Amino acid sequence: MLITINDQPIALGEALPDAVRGRAGLVRPGLLRRLLSRNAPGCTRYETSNCLAACFTGTFDLYPCLHGYLTPDRKWRTDAHILVQNNRVTSAVLRVIEGRYAATEFVDRFRESCSSALGEPHTTDRYTMLWRNASATVTSILQPDTKNACFLFEEIAE
Repeated sequence: MLITINDQPIALGEALPDAVRGRAGLVRPGLLRRLLSRNAPGCTRYETSNCLAACFTGTFDLYPCLHGYLTPDRKWRTDAHILVQNNRVTSAVLRVIEGRYAATEFVDRFRESCSSALGEPHTTDRYTMLWRNASATVTSILQPDTKNACFLFEEIAE
């Protein structure tokens, strides 16, 4: 499964070259954030803020909106987290942060794009949708406050 972050392709199950990681703006979080994240031993986490992201061959685009002339209700931030284990990308998380109206809109767009690519969700409830294929699990989560959304891509371990 291919995800693009800041115009740099990142594939689940593949290596994350340093050049791609640098051009995508992905950096290791500070020591405190690494300690609090509790990653599995041998895992390295990279993250970037207010990024542009795309998936499902460009049918779903995620972008921040921070224009100064907008009211706080009309602004939102984005970020991305990549987890690398044994030099392979094992998971990716794309998030919409503090988007009062944007979070639900992005969740609706994600459902359309993901359903076109992977079929209808395997499980769904009020806030969560889950898709599976042979190589990955994809989850969409709308937080109960409806201002934050999370899109999780996880490689299925063989």
